[in-house]
Amino acid sequence: EDSCGHGTSVAGIIAAKDNDEGITGINPNVELYSARVLDSNLSAPVSRVIEAIYWAIDNNVNIINISFGTTKNSTALKTAIQDAYNAGILIVAAAGNNGTVEYPAAYDEVIAVGSVNPRGVRSEGSATGDGLELMAPGEQILSTGDFGGLSVSSGTSMATPHVVGVASILWQKDLSVSNRFIRSLLDISANLYGDSTEYG
Repeated sequence: EDSCGHGTSVAGIIAAKDNDEGITGINPNVELYSARVLDSNLSAPVSRVIEAIYWAIDNNVNIINISFGTTKNSTALKTAIQDAYNAGILIVAAAGNNGTVEYPAAYDEVIAVGSVNPRGVRSEGSATGDGLELMAPGEQILSTGDFGGLSVSSGTSMATPHVVGVASILWQKDLSVSNRFIRSLLDISANLYGDSTEYG
């Protein structure tokens, strides 16, 4: 169960069914896995995040969406991220809403996603810096509510599943290509609307 609705909103952006109810996700045909790490206060120990990453590796997922972050670097978290990347998983994470790119988005193996408004302008607070890779819609995003209905949320957490949804559509065309290939495809096809430290 999702006691806060955060994960449900993320899941809806990626995969909500095209059934005339609520929104339709970017890729309703995706096979979606759920690994709950956040509690009702939107917090989690790093150990729980690491456990979820290895669970994803064991379950042979292609993409991990990480819509949360921390300002504290962790050697164990970095190792888990590296292991997932080396296992062929594409890792996409929220860059953060507090000015600087947070972890795990800041790791080289991770696509760090920032937020833009409907006009394509960087959202206030959306992280900046050399680690920023891609931008996606992240303001007043309509998605699936945790008890049915709809929700409206903002932040890089909501921008991240937009990138994941697009990546899943690209990858399902040929599952034999690598996570590095999909990442390169996303980067090369992205528009650059400003300085790379602000827009990836």
